[in-house]
Amino acid sequence: MVTDARKYVVLVLMLCLCVSIFIPIATARDAFAPSWLEEGAYVKYEPSLSGASSLGAVGVFDLSNPNFTGTNYILPGQQVDAVLETISSSLVWRCVSVNATMAKLQVTLDYVGKLGFHKENLEWINNSSEEVSLQRTAEVYVDLYTRGVYNADGVFLGTTHLWLPANPSDGQEIIIWEEDSETITTAVTVHEEGKQYTFQTGTQVTIKNNPLMLDLSYDLDTGLGMIGMGGGGFSWDPIFAAVGISYGTVGWVSETNIDLGPEHSEINWMQMLYYAIIPVAIVLLIATLIIKRKRKKN
Repeated sequence: MVTDARKYVVLVLMLCLCVSIFIPIATARDAFAPSWLEEGAYVKYEPSLSGASSLGAVGVFDLSNPNFTGTNYILPGQQVDAVLETISSSLVWRCVSVNATMAKLQVTLDYVGKLGFHKENLEWINNSSEEVSLQRTAEVYVDLYTRGVYNADGVFLGTTHLWLPANPSDGQEIIIWEEDSETITTAVTVHEEGKQYTFQTGTQVTIKNNPLMLDLSYDLDTGLGMIGMGGGGFSWDPIFAAVGISYGTVGWVSETNIDLGPEHSEINWMQMLYYAIIPVAIVLLIATLIIKRKRKKN
């Protein structure tokens, strides 16, 4: 009888050990094509969720300028054609079509701002009183697995980070940029609190010797980037470059028809189970030892 009890305790301990090892791993999945990126899916970015009007400076460039071809817009010290102080803006990308490997997106920028600096006869002129408006539309193609972005002519623009692989594990390295032999990664931090779990990237990456800010918060279930941390927003991305934005705070996600998944319980039952396993196993072991000792006395 004692032998059976000991076997039972050993079995319980082994199961607890296995569960404690595999619970964290089971929450992460390998990178895969986002199932939510269907025809008609869209995301809209605006200045802020609270309706604030100021977004700071945005650098824009002429799409026909060969100096900005491909990924040149991201080179350090690259001079844009104008720097605008935002009054109001919206940027929308919408999935026009999608197949097994590639999605076609239409990107539309509506922008109103004051002309802070602009290039005139190869000189920079400060004229912040002039108000300008931009309306630009472009099409891009995004590889569903690498997140590589290409313009309508097939020219590579970079790796988008407007969405990342869903359900990463805490501390997992995720690719932010991949071009030729250069692969840039960042570790993510998972936050399993609230009704919508999120994960956050590192604060900065260096691409082509250019330090660029990240510090974004993503929906854990879909990997969709939602809001910039610390008062920021999305400041650069190849999808933005398709309409001539080199850098600047574009805004936060204000509207989308993408299903972000079911709301989570405020109580993290998986985490509670994980921390309860070891104490339960210890209690079972002690109880078995006590029972064994009593039987020896009898």
